Amino acid sequence: MSSLGSKTIVLITGANTGLGETRWSNLQRKHISSDTFCTAGFEIAKALFARPHSYHIIVGCRGDLTRASNAISKLTQVSPGSASTAEPLSIDIASDESITAAFQQIQGKFGYIDILVNNAGSKREGWNRTYDINVTGTHLFTETFAPLLLAAKAQPPRLLFITSGLSSITEHSGGSSPRCALAPAGWPKPKTMWFPYRVSKSGMNMMAAEWARLLHNDGIKVFNISPGFLNTGLGDNRGTGEWRDKSSMGAIDPTIGAGFCADVIAGMRDEHSWPMKVLRKDTVQPW
Repeated sequence: MSSLGSKTIVLITGANTGLGETRWSNLQRKHISSDTFCTAGFEIAKALFARPHSYHIIVGCRGDLTRASNAISKLTQVSPGSASTAEPLSIDIASDESITAAFQQIQGKFGYIDILVNNAGSKREGWNRTYDINVTGTHLFTETFAPLLLAAKAQPPRLLFITSGLSSITEHSGGSSPRCALAPAGWPKPKTMWFPYRVSKSGMNMMAAEWARLLHNDGIKVFNISPGFLNTGLGDNRGTGEWRDKSSMGAIDPTIGAGFCADVIAGMRDEHSWPMKVLRKDTVQPW
């Protein structure tokens, strides 16, 4: 097995997205910083690379591993003097075979992980695909990798789920959710962009609460993080790679949410891990 000394091993799913060659070329043509276009996963990795603590980040990637390698190259460019390191991992959490292969690879190489960040998400339309990624796939991935968390060297181990402000049933049913608008009378109803995503993330919240219950007596800190509506690649044109600026919809700089997640990984929010709650940066999100 490989030894990383005192480095904390952090596995982040979906940490590569946003750095494909097509998108990077578009950024160069527009003379706009690529940081604006990165997803929360990459931004979390970037925030950790910028900190003095030494991490080894496993960059989970669905599809071509070149995208993960490109993300790692970008990390080293942004923080050339970082004490942290990174490596790519092929993982599609919608595939049982991919989850098993990823587990066997990490188990064989390291035998443990210290932090697991469930960040992978789906941009495809379709209820089944969205729910499969955000609930079923995330649960099965966590279940598979839980033994490696139990073997963690950095104490306490931490498990993070990345949820959404849209998942709050309390806010949605009360009309205070930012994406809650009554539909006009009649049929058919207008298409609701966030419908499957919102429902799947609400399901993830219960799943996270269950994992907190399951792992509490093992000393694993379990968090359900709502980083805010971030101006990331979620909602971009997947076919063309065209970036869609969502700041006019209220999206914030992804580095803000990433910094919050990095604080959780570093143990700065451990006192809020139990009883389970949905954590926003400055408050608790209603269920």
